[in-house]
Amino acid sequence: MKKLFLSLFLLASFYAGNASAVAVVDVVDSPSYFFAGPGQETDAPYYRWYDEDWSWQHNALASSYATAELKISAWDVDYDQGERDIISIYNVDTNLWEDLGALAGANDVFAFTTFDISAYASSIADGLQVRIDIDSTNTRDFWAVSLAKSVITLDGAIGPGPNPSAVPEPSTWLLMGLGLIGLVTLRKRAKV
Repeated sequence: MKKLFLSLFLLASFYAGNASAVAVVDVVDSPSYFFAGPGQETDAPYYRWYDEDWSWQHNALASSYATAELKISAWDVDYDQGERDIISIYNVDTNLWEDLGALAGANDVFAFTTFDISAYASSIADGLQVRIDIDSTNTRDFWAVSLAKSVITLDGAIGPGPNPSAVPEPSTWLLMGLGLIGLVTLRKRAKV
C-alpha cells in the first residue's frame, strides 16, 4: 500500500513539475476592467463600438525566451465581413505604438488571434502595453466586439482556451484525481 501511495505521489510531483513548464506566463482577463466574464460578451461595457477603444497592461516578464506570443480572445469579430479591430503594442525602444494587425474571428464565437511579439523583449520586460482600435474603418456604430482575455506565452507555453470561463488545466485535474485516490486509500486503510 505504501508503494502505491508513494508511486502516486511521485507521479503527481513529476507531472506537476512538468506542468509548470507549460504554464501560462501572463493572463489579463475578467474581472479586469472591460474584459467579459462568462455570459457577459454582449453586455455593456464589454461589448464595445468604434469610439470605445481602450488599452490594458500585462505584468512585467523579466525572463529569457526564444519566442513570445500575444493571444487575444475576442467575441463576434466579423473579420470575413469587413470588421477590422486593430491591436497595437507600445514599443519602449522607439517610444511609439506599433500595429500588430487585426483580430481574426467569426460571428458570435470566441476565438484567439495570435501575434508574434518575440521582437519586443524590452516592452515585455517593462509590462507589455496593449490597445485595441475597435472597428477602425468606421466612424459610426457598425461593428462591435468583446474581449475575454489577453495572454502572453513564452517558448510555446500552453495557455487557456479562448472562452472566458475558467477551466482547470489537465495537470490540475490529475492532481485532484490523485489526491482523491489517496484519500480513498487512506480511508479504506483506516477502516481495516
